Amino acid sequence: MKCLFIAPLRYPFIHSIRSGLEAQGMEIKAVDYQDFFPARTNRWYNNYTALPKKIRNIWEEPYVRKTNAEYLKIFQAFKPDLVFIYNNQLVLPDLLEAFGKTARIAFMLGDNPLYTPTSIYNLHILFQADYVISPDTMWRDQLARLGIKNVIFDCFGFNSATYYPMEVSEAERQQYQSDLIYVGSASKTNWGYKRMLFLNLFKDLDLKAYISGSGMERWHSFFPGLQARIIPHDRFDAGFNNLVYNCSKIAPVEQVPSLFHGIHVRVFDILGAGILPLCEYSADLEMVFAGIDFPQIKNYPDGAEMARFWLDNDDKRTALVGRLRERVLERYTPAMVIRRMTEHLF
Repeated sequence: MKCLFIAPLRYPFIHSIRSGLEAQGMEIKAVDYQDFFPARTNRWYNNYTALPKKIRNIWEEPYVRKTNAEYLKIFQAFKPDLVFIYNNQLVLPDLLEAFGKTARIAFMLGDNPLYTPTSIYNLHILFQADYVISPDTMWRDQLARLGIKNVIFDCFGFNSATYYPMEVSEAERQQYQSDLIYVGSASKTNWGYKRMLFLNLFKDLDLKAYISGSGMERWHSFFPGLQARIIPHDRFDAGFNNLVYNCSKIAPVEQVPSLFHGIHVRVFDILGAGILPLCEYSADLEMVFAGIDFPQIKNYPDGAEMARFWLDNDDKRTALVGRLRERVLERYTPAMVIRRMTEHLF
């Protein structure tokens, strides 16, 4: 089976999806539209989204047209049985109509299309899909209510080739060791405030927070005690993430506002590395790990005390991580997610 995989290939999470496709023996053609353009053109497209639409269209419309023309050229040459798209990747309805004549079309949602302004077609194109994977049961229910068919809740687990327990050199352990570890991005919106509010719970513990992107300075005055815990960090590097997770014991995970009931992919990455994710409450997390006493922060003031408990109880923490990893490996490996999809489609 041939699969045209259209996704932002620079993001570590995409490797998990690809590993699932490969595990099913698919011949894969992976495409990232940013590879169609020079870096300068991509910067123009990515950095000026706040400008009025009439101005943006000067370069945006040709950019999207060329992207879709390149997709079609690749599709016609490769002749895939399946086109698998992460979010929207700028695909237009006419292109999907051409795809659908000879191939099945599937989407993996990384963001809720009702709240993501990257394309006016975010929601519209899902009506042309044969299968839609949603990491949030509330997104699934919203989309199904609108009449979009075959929206399935599923989780990609972790890619064992990317996130795994590893031996760490003494030099690396000295450099990166901490009790609590966070790797994420900054935001200039109130998402950023919420993230800092969450991390501030652990400012008096041994926390290292590697934060990428601009906007952090906006929140310094709100959380002055947190500044010493933050390390500026500008890289999407799963290898680095796995290393620092392996040098730590607990990784706090906040629930990003775009997820209503869903599970942040970082939860699975952390379990893959073999340490405990200490998560803000999620209804889907409770469902996926039903029957396991998974600690979740339902009230922020309880967060620091919960972290101290699991830091002080190494044996209990290690045993819990083992049970959580076992659940993921039993039900949610990338290969299992893709197999469920292909069984439905073919």
